[in-house]
Amino acid sequence: MLETYFVAPKTLRRLRAGPSGPYIDGFAGSLEQDGFSHACAIRYLRAAAHLGHFVQRQGRMLMDTDSSTAEAFFRHFGACDCPHSNGGKRNHHTYFGAKRYRAYLVTIGVCQDEAKSEQPSPEPAVVIAFRHWLRKHRGAADGTVKQYGRGAEELIKALGDDPSVWTAGGVRRYFVERIDRCGAGTAEKLVTSLRAFLRYLSVFGHCQADLHEAVPAFAAWRLADLPRYLTPDQVDRLIAACNGRSRERRRDRAVILLLVRLGLRAGDVARLRIDDIEWSAGSLRVTGKGRYQVRLPLPQDVGDAIVGYLELRPRISGDDHIFVRNIAPYRPFRCGDGVSHVVRRAMQRAGVVTPAKGAHALRHTAATEMLRHGVPLDQIALVLRHRGIDTTAYYAKADVGLLKRIAQPWPEALP
Repeated sequence: MLETYFVAPKTLRRLRAGPSGPYIDGFAGSLEQDGFSHACAIRYLRAAAHLGHFVQRQGRMLMDTDSSTAEAFFRHFGACDCPHSNGGKRNHHTYFGAKRYRAYLVTIGVCQDEAKSEQPSPEPAVVIAFRHWLRKHRGAADGTVKQYGRGAEELIKALGDDPSVWTAGGVRRYFVERIDRCGAGTAEKLVTSLRAFLRYLSVFGHCQADLHEAVPAFAAWRLADLPRYLTPDQVDRLIAACNGRSRERRRDRAVILLLVRLGLRAGDVARLRIDDIEWSAGSLRVTGKGRYQVRLPLPQDVGDAIVGYLELRPRISGDDHIFVRNIAPYRPFRCGDGVSHVVRRAMQRAGVVTPAKGAHALRHTAATEMLRHGVPLDQIALVLRHRGIDTTAYYAKADVGLLKRIAQPWPEALP
Protein backbone atom coordinates (compact mmCIF):
# COMPACT_ATOMS: atom_id res chain seq x y z
CA MET A 1 0.00 0.00 0.00
CA LEU A 2 2.94 2.37 0.43
CA GLU A 3 3.18 2.67 -3.37
CA THR A 4 -0.09 4.62 -3.22
CA TYR A 5 1.77 7.48 -1.55
CA PHE A 6 5.48 7.04 -2.38
CA VAL A 7 7.25 6.31 -5.65
CA ALA A 8 10.99 6.50 -4.94
CA PRO A 9 12.43 3.00 -4.28
CA LYS A 10 14.85 4.45 -1.72
CA THR A 11 12.00 5.94 0.31
CA LEU A 12 9.98 2.73 0.15
CA ARG A 13 12.95 0.67 1.38
CA ARG A 14 13.66 3.09 4.21
CA LEU A 15 10.07 3.12 5.45
CA ARG A 16 9.77 -0.66 5.36
CA ALA A 17 13.18 -1.34 6.92
CA GLY A 18 12.64 0.46 10.22
CA PRO A 19 10.97 -0.81 13.40
CA SER A 20 7.59 0.31 12.04
CA GLY A 21 8.20 -1.50 8.76
CA PRO A 22 6.11 -4.64 9.43
CA TYR A 23 3.00 -2.54 10.02
CA ILE A 24 3.54 0.47 7.76
CA ASP A 25 1.72 -0.93 4.70
CA GLY A 26 -1.30 -1.84 6.79
CA PHE A 27 -1.29 1.63 8.31
CA ALA A 28 -1.23 3.14 4.82
CA GLY A 29 -4.23 1.03 3.88
CA SER A 30 -6.16 2.17 6.94
CA LEU A 31 -5.46 5.82 6.12
CA GLU A 32 -6.77 5.35 2.60
CA GLN A 33 -9.85 3.52 3.84
CA ASP A 34 -10.64 6.27 6.35
CA GLY A 35 -10.49 8.94 3.65
CA PHE A 36 -7.39 10.89 4.64
CA SER A 37 -6.06 13.18 1.96
CA HIS A 38 -2.93 12.20 0.03
CA ALA A 39 -0.80 14.94 1.60
CA CYS A 40 -2.01 14.18 5.14
CA ALA A 41 -1.41 10.44 4.72
CA ILE A 42 2.18 11.06 3.60
CA ARG A 43 2.88 13.13 6.71
CA TYR A 44 1.28 10.51 8.96
CA LEU A 45 3.28 7.69 7.37
CA ARG A 46 6.54 9.59 7.81
CA ALA A 47 5.62 10.25 11.44
CA ALA A 48 4.84 6.55 11.95
CA ALA A 49 8.21 5.46 10.54
CA HIS A 50 10.01 8.08 12.62
CA LEU A 51 8.15 6.99 15.78
CA GLY A 52 9.56 3.50 15.36
CA HIS A 53 13.15 4.84 15.33
CA PHE A 54 12.43 7.05 18.33
CA VAL A 55 11.07 4.16 20.39
CA GLN A 56 14.00 1.93 19.36
CA ARG A 57 16.57 4.52 20.48
CA GLN A 58 14.90 4.55 23.88
CA GLY A 59 15.52 0.81 24.18
CA ARG A 60 11.87 -0.11 23.84
CA MET A 61 9.62 -1.81 21.31
CA LEU A 62 6.50 -0.58 19.59
CA MET A 63 4.35 -2.82 21.76
CA ASP A 64 5.60 -0.87 24.82
CA THR A 65 4.23 2.49 23.65
CA ASP A 66 1.46 4.20 25.57
CA SER A 67 -0.53 7.43 25.40
CA SER A 68 2.45 9.47 26.66
CA THR A 69 4.71 8.29 23.83
CA ALA A 70 3.21 10.68 21.27
CA GLU A 71 3.83 13.68 23.55
CA ALA A 72 7.44 12.62 24.20
CA PHE A 73 7.97 12.06 20.47
CA PHE A 74 6.53 15.47 19.68
CA ARG A 75 8.93 17.16 22.09
CA HIS A 76 11.86 15.22 20.64
CA PHE A 77 11.06 15.95 17.01
CA GLY A 78 12.43 19.50 16.83
CA ALA A 79 16.01 18.46 17.73
CA CYS A 80 15.89 15.01 16.18
CA ASP A 81 19.03 13.20 15.09
CA CYS A 82 17.49 9.76 14.60
CA PRO A 83 19.12 7.78 11.76
CA HIS A 84 16.99 7.00 8.72
CA SER A 85 14.47 9.72 9.57
CA ASN A 86 13.72 12.98 7.83
CA GLY A 87 13.98 15.20 10.91
CA GLY A 88 12.02 18.36 10.28
CA LYS A 89 9.96 20.81 12.23
CA ARG A 90 7.47 20.08 14.94
CA ASN A 91 3.87 20.43 13.79
CA HIS A 92 0.46 19.01 14.54
CA HIS A 93 0.84 16.38 11.80
CA THR A 94 3.73 14.88 13.78
CA TYR A 95 1.68 14.57 16.93
CA PHE A 96 -1.56 13.38 15.36
CA GLY A 97 0.30 11.04 13.01
CA ALA A 98 1.99 9.34 15.96
CA LYS A 99 -1.30 9.10 17.87
CA ARG A 100 -3.07 7.72 14.83
CA TYR A 101 -0.35 5.14 14.27
CA ARG A 102 -0.50 3.93 17.86
CA ALA A 103 -4.30 3.68 17.60
CA TYR A 104 -3.80 1.50 14.54
CA LEU A 105 -1.32 -0.69 16.45
CA VAL A 106 -3.92 -1.11 19.19
CA THR A 107 -6.51 -2.10 16.59
CA ILE A 108 -4.33 -4.89 15.16
CA GLY A 109 -3.30 -6.10 18.63
CA VAL A 110 0.32 -4.97 18.70
CA CYS A 111 -0.20 -2.45 21.53
CA GLN A 112 -2.43 -2.71 24.55
CA ASP A 113 -5.52 -0.56 24.88
CA GLU A 114 -4.97 1.46 28.04
CA ALA A 115 -8.68 2.05 28.53
CA LYS A 116 -9.31 -1.70 28.67
CA SER A 117 -6.27 -2.39 30.84
CA GLU A 118 -7.62 -0.12 33.57
CA GLN A 119 -9.96 -2.16 35.72
CA PRO A 120 -12.88 0.05 36.79
CA SER A 121 -14.63 -0.60 40.06
CA PRO A 122 -17.43 -3.14 39.52
CA GLU A 123 -20.84 -1.55 39.07
CA PRO A 124 -23.56 -2.74 41.46
CA ALA A 125 -25.79 -5.40 39.91
CA VAL A 126 -28.93 -3.40 40.67
CA VAL A 127 -27.56 -0.42 38.71
CA ILE A 128 -26.72 -2.66 35.76
CA ALA A 129 -30.29 -4.01 35.83
CA PHE A 130 -31.66 -0.47 36.11
CA ARG A 131 -29.70 0.65 33.05
CA HIS A 132 -30.97 -2.37 31.09
CA TRP A 133 -34.55 -1.62 32.15
CA LEU A 134 -34.24 1.99 31.02
CA ARG A 135 -33.04 0.94 27.56
CA LYS A 136 -35.46 -1.93 27.03
CA HIS A 137 -38.68 -0.68 28.60
CA ARG A 138 -38.34 3.10 28.50
CA GLY A 139 -36.39 3.46 25.25
CA ALA A 140 -34.03 5.88 26.99
CA ALA A 141 -31.14 7.37 25.03
CA ASP A 142 -27.57 6.54 25.97
CA GLY A 143 -27.03 9.94 27.55
CA THR A 144 -30.11 9.52 29.75
CA VAL A 145 -29.09 6.01 30.77
CA LYS A 146 -25.63 7.24 31.70
CA GLN A 147 -26.99 10.15 33.74
CA TYR A 148 -29.60 8.07 35.61
CA GLY A 149 -27.11 5.26 36.23
CA ARG A 150 -24.56 7.69 37.66
CA GLY A 151 -27.16 9.12 40.04
CA ALA A 152 -28.19 5.62 41.14
CA GLU A 153 -24.60 4.57 41.77
CA GLU A 154 -23.88 7.68 43.84
CA LEU A 155 -27.01 7.03 45.93
CA ILE A 156 -25.89 3.46 46.64
CA LYS A 157 -22.42 4.64 47.68
CA ALA A 158 -23.99 7.12 50.09
CA LEU A 159 -26.72 4.92 51.63
CA GLY A 160 -25.26 1.41 51.32
CA ASP A 161 -25.67 -1.66 49.13
CA ASP A 162 -28.97 -2.82 50.67
CA PRO A 163 -31.87 -0.62 49.49
CA SER A 164 -34.30 -2.49 51.76
CA VAL A 165 -32.92 -0.63 54.79
CA TRP A 166 -33.00 2.83 53.20
CA THR A 167 -35.26 5.35 54.92
CA ALA A 168 -37.00 8.49 53.76
CA GLY A 169 -34.85 10.56 56.10
CA GLY A 170 -31.64 9.12 54.65
CA VAL A 171 -32.72 9.77 51.07
CA ARG A 172 -33.72 13.34 51.90
CA ARG A 173 -30.47 14.09 53.73
CA TYR A 174 -28.43 12.73 50.81
CA PHE A 175 -30.32 14.89 48.32
CA VAL A 176 -29.97 18.08 50.39
CA GLU A 177 -26.22 17.51 50.84
CA ARG A 178 -25.77 16.66 47.16
CA ILE A 179 -27.46 19.76 45.75
CA ASP A 180 -25.17 21.97 47.84
CA ARG A 181 -22.38 20.91 45.49
CA CYS A 182 -24.15 21.47 42.16
CA GLY A 183 -26.08 24.03 40.17
CA ALA A 184 -29.81 24.38 39.60
CA GLY A 185 -29.78 22.46 36.30
CA THR A 186 -27.96 19.49 37.80
CA ALA A 187 -30.28 19.53 40.82
CA GLU A 188 -33.37 19.30 38.60
CA LYS A 189 -31.90 16.34 36.74
CA LEU A 190 -30.94 14.71 40.03
CA VAL A 191 -34.54 14.86 41.22
CA THR A 192 -35.73 13.07 38.09
CA SER A 193 -33.01 10.40 38.11
CA LEU A 194 -33.34 9.58 41.83
CA ARG A 195 -37.12 9.32 41.68
CA ALA A 196 -36.91 7.05 38.63
CA PHE A 197 -34.40 4.78 40.37
CA LEU A 198 -36.40 4.61 43.60
CA ARG A 199 -39.61 3.83 41.69
CA TYR A 200 -37.75 1.04 39.89
CA LEU A 201 -36.52 -0.40 43.22
CA SER A 202 -39.99 -0.16 44.72
CA VAL A 203 -41.70 -1.95 41.82
CA PHE A 204 -39.30 -4.89 42.10
CA GLY A 205 -39.50 -5.01 45.89
CA HIS A 206 -35.95 -3.88 46.59
CA CYS A 207 -36.96 -0.94 48.83
CA GLN A 208 -39.99 0.30 50.76
CA ALA A 209 -42.93 1.54 48.73
CA ASP A 210 -43.23 5.22 47.80
CA LEU A 211 -39.66 5.96 48.87
CA HIS A 212 -39.32 8.17 45.77
CA GLU A 213 -41.59 10.70 47.47
CA ALA A 214 -38.80 11.38 49.94
CA VAL A 215 -36.86 13.18 47.20
CA PRO A 216 -37.82 16.84 47.71
CA ALA A 217 -39.17 18.91 44.87
CA PHE A 218 -36.66 21.42 43.56
CA ALA A 219 -38.05 24.93 43.09
CA ALA A 220 -38.09 25.60 39.34
CA TRP A 221 -40.78 27.47 37.46
CA ARG A 222 -41.31 25.33 34.42
CA LEU A 223 -41.77 27.14 31.10
CA ALA A 224 -41.47 30.50 32.88
CA ASP A 225 -39.09 32.18 30.46
CA LEU A 226 -39.68 33.15 26.85
CA PRO A 227 -38.57 30.76 24.09
CA ARG A 228 -35.28 31.76 22.46
CA TYR A 229 -35.68 31.93 18.73
CA LEU A 230 -34.32 33.65 15.62
CA THR A 231 -36.11 36.35 13.67
CA PRO A 232 -37.01 35.67 10.01
CA ASP A 233 -34.15 37.94 8.91
CA GLN A 234 -31.68 36.00 11.06
CA VAL A 235 -32.95 32.72 9.64
CA ASP A 236 -32.42 33.98 6.08
CA ARG A 237 -28.89 35.10 6.94
CA LEU A 238 -28.14 31.77 8.59
CA ILE A 239 -29.26 29.78 5.55
CA ALA A 240 -27.39 32.13 3.20
CA ALA A 241 -24.22 31.55 5.23
CA CYS A 242 -24.43 27.89 4.16
CA ASN A 243 -24.62 28.60 0.42
CA GLY A 244 -21.88 27.07 -1.66
CA ARG A 245 -20.95 24.01 -3.67
CA SER A 246 -18.45 22.50 -1.23
CA ARG A 247 -19.33 19.33 0.68
CA GLU A 248 -19.17 21.16 4.01
CA ARG A 249 -21.52 23.94 2.96
CA ARG A 250 -24.01 21.48 1.43
CA ARG A 251 -24.06 19.44 4.63
CA ASP A 252 -24.48 22.52 6.81
CA ARG A 253 -27.33 23.81 4.67
CA ALA A 254 -29.20 20.48 4.88
CA VAL A 255 -28.72 20.37 8.65
CA ILE A 256 -29.90 23.95 9.17
CA LEU A 257 -33.00 23.47 7.00
CA LEU A 258 -33.99 20.27 8.82
CA LEU A 259 -33.76 22.07 12.14
CA VAL A 260 -35.49 25.29 11.17
CA ARG A 261 -38.22 23.85 8.92
CA LEU A 262 -39.16 20.73 10.88
CA GLY A 263 -38.03 21.61 14.40
CA LEU A 264 -35.98 18.44 14.82
CA ARG A 265 -33.73 17.94 17.82
CA ALA A 266 -29.98 17.79 17.30
CA GLY A 267 -29.99 14.09 18.20
CA ASP A 268 -32.73 13.43 15.65
CA VAL A 269 -30.55 14.86 12.88
CA ALA A 270 -27.48 12.94 14.05
CA ARG A 271 -29.43 9.65 13.97
CA LEU A 272 -31.04 10.14 10.54
CA ARG A 273 -30.34 7.37 8.07
CA ILE A 274 -30.83 7.25 4.32
CA ASP A 275 -33.69 4.74 4.65
CA ASP A 276 -35.56 7.18 6.89
CA ILE A 277 -36.36 9.33 3.84
CA GLU A 278 -39.38 8.11 1.90
CA TRP A 279 -38.79 9.92 -1.35
CA SER A 280 -41.90 8.69 -3.17
CA ALA A 281 -44.17 9.77 -0.33
CA GLY A 282 -42.25 12.98 0.35
CA SER A 283 -41.91 12.20 4.05
CA LEU A 284 -39.26 11.75 6.69
CA ARG A 285 -39.33 9.11 9.41
CA VAL A 286 -38.01 10.45 12.73
CA THR A 287 -37.40 8.44 15.89
CA GLY A 288 -37.12 10.61 18.99
CA LYS A 289 -37.22 10.21 22.74
CA GLY A 290 -38.58 6.93 24.05
CA ARG A 291 -38.44 5.46 20.52
CA TYR A 292 -41.44 7.66 19.64
CA GLN A 293 -41.58 7.52 15.83
CA VAL A 294 -43.46 9.85 13.51
CA ARG A 295 -43.52 10.66 9.81
CA LEU A 296 -43.11 14.31 8.92
CA PRO A 297 -43.67 15.96 5.53
CA LEU A 298 -40.40 16.67 3.76
CA PRO A 299 -40.38 20.24 2.37
CA GLN A 300 -39.02 20.65 -1.14
CA ASP A 301 -36.06 22.85 -0.16
CA VAL A 302 -35.06 20.44 2.61
CA GLY A 303 -35.20 17.45 0.24
CA ASP A 304 -33.18 19.32 -2.40
CA ALA A 305 -30.54 20.21 0.20
CA ILE A 306 -30.24 16.59 1.35
CA VAL A 307 -29.91 15.34 -2.23
CA GLY A 308 -27.24 17.95 -2.92
CA TYR A 309 -25.24 16.79 0.08
CA LEU A 310 -25.64 13.08 -0.66
CA GLU A 311 -24.05 13.67 -4.07
CA LEU A 312 -20.78 14.60 -2.32
CA ARG A 313 -21.13 12.66 0.93
CA PRO A 314 -18.07 10.50 1.73
CA ARG A 315 -18.71 6.81 1.25
CA ILE A 316 -18.53 4.82 4.49
CA SER A 317 -18.63 1.07 4.23
CA GLY A 318 -21.47 -0.45 6.24
CA ASP A 319 -22.92 2.84 7.47
CA ASP A 320 -25.95 4.69 6.11
CA HIS A 321 -26.15 7.72 8.39
CA ILE A 322 -26.94 10.76 6.29
CA PHE A 323 -24.64 13.22 8.00
CA VAL A 324 -20.98 12.54 8.72
CA ARG A 325 -17.93 14.52 9.75
CA ASN A 326 -16.19 16.54 7.06
CA ILE A 327 -12.67 15.59 8.09
CA ALA A 328 -11.07 12.18 8.04
CA PRO A 329 -11.65 9.72 9.48
CA TYR A 330 -15.19 10.09 8.18
CA ARG A 331 -17.60 9.01 10.87
CA PRO A 332 -21.26 9.76 11.68
CA PHE A 333 -21.93 12.30 14.40
CA ARG A 334 -21.60 10.51 17.72
CA CYS A 335 -24.44 12.54 19.23
CA GLY A 336 -26.31 15.80 18.84
CA ASP A 337 -23.32 17.85 20.02
CA GLY A 338 -21.80 17.66 16.54
CA VAL A 339 -24.99 19.02 15.01
CA SER A 340 -25.08 21.89 17.50
CA HIS A 341 -21.46 22.65 16.58
CA VAL A 342 -22.53 22.96 12.93
CA VAL A 343 -25.20 25.48 13.96
CA ARG A 344 -22.81 27.52 16.08
CA ARG A 345 -20.27 27.77 13.27
CA ALA A 346 -22.99 28.78 10.80
CA MET A 347 -24.17 31.49 13.21
CA GLN A 348 -20.63 32.84 13.43
CA ARG A 349 -20.37 33.00 9.64
CA ALA A 350 -23.74 34.73 9.39
CA GLY A 351 -23.01 37.18 12.19
CA VAL A 352 -26.12 36.05 14.07
CA VAL A 353 -25.87 36.89 17.77
CA THR A 354 -28.43 35.24 20.05
CA PRO A 355 -28.46 34.15 23.73
CA ALA A 356 -28.84 30.51 22.61
CA LYS A 357 -26.36 29.36 19.97
CA GLY A 358 -27.11 25.65 19.65
CA ALA A 359 -29.47 23.57 17.54
CA HIS A 360 -32.33 23.91 20.03
CA ALA A 361 -32.67 27.60 19.18
CA LEU A 362 -33.74 26.53 15.68
CA ARG A 363 -36.31 24.13 17.16
CA HIS A 364 -37.78 27.08 19.06
CA THR A 365 -37.67 29.10 15.84
CA ALA A 366 -39.60 26.46 13.90
CA ALA A 367 -42.29 26.31 16.59
CA THR A 368 -42.76 30.08 16.82
CA GLU A 369 -42.92 30.41 13.02
CA MET A 370 -45.64 27.75 12.82
CA LEU A 371 -47.56 29.54 15.54
CA ARG A 372 -47.30 32.91 13.77
CA HIS A 373 -48.64 31.35 10.58
CA GLY A 374 -51.75 30.17 12.38
CA VAL A 375 -50.91 26.49 12.90
CA PRO A 376 -52.95 25.15 15.88
CA LEU A 377 -51.06 24.13 18.99
CA ASP A 378 -52.11 20.49 18.73
CA GLN A 379 -50.59 20.24 15.24
CA ILE A 380 -47.40 21.97 16.40
CA ALA A 381 -47.24 19.44 19.24
CA LEU A 382 -47.50 16.63 16.68
CA VAL A 383 -44.61 18.00 14.62
CA LEU A 384 -42.42 18.61 17.67
CA ARG A 385 -43.47 15.27 19.21
CA HIS A 386 -44.45 16.76 22.55
CA ARG A 387 -46.18 14.37 24.92
CA GLY A 388 -48.27 17.13 26.49
CA ILE A 389 -49.95 20.17 24.98
CA ASP A 390 -48.76 22.28 27.93
CA THR A 391 -45.20 22.02 26.63
CA THR A 392 -46.29 23.30 23.23
CA ALA A 393 -48.26 26.12 24.86
CA TYR A 394 -44.89 27.48 25.96
CA TYR A 395 -44.52 28.91 22.45
CA ALA A 396 -47.78 30.84 22.69
CA LYS A 397 -45.78 33.46 24.59
CA ALA A 398 -43.55 34.05 21.58
CA ASP A 399 -45.95 36.41 19.76
CA VAL A 400 -45.38 39.40 22.01
CA GLY A 401 -47.30 41.71 19.66
CA LEU A 402 -50.46 39.62 19.96
CA LEU A 403 -50.03 39.32 23.73
CA LYS A 404 -49.88 43.11 24.02
CA ARG A 405 -53.23 43.39 22.22
CA ILE A 406 -55.00 41.05 24.64
CA ALA A 407 -53.19 41.99 27.86
CA GLN A 408 -55.35 43.73 30.46
CA PRO A 409 -54.06 46.83 32.31
CA TRP A 410 -53.26 46.69 36.00
CA PRO A 411 -56.17 47.95 38.15
CA GLU A 412 -54.27 50.96 39.45
CA ALA A 413 -53.57 52.01 35.86
CA LEU A 414 -57.27 52.39 35.10
CA PRO A 415 -58.59 56.01 34.94
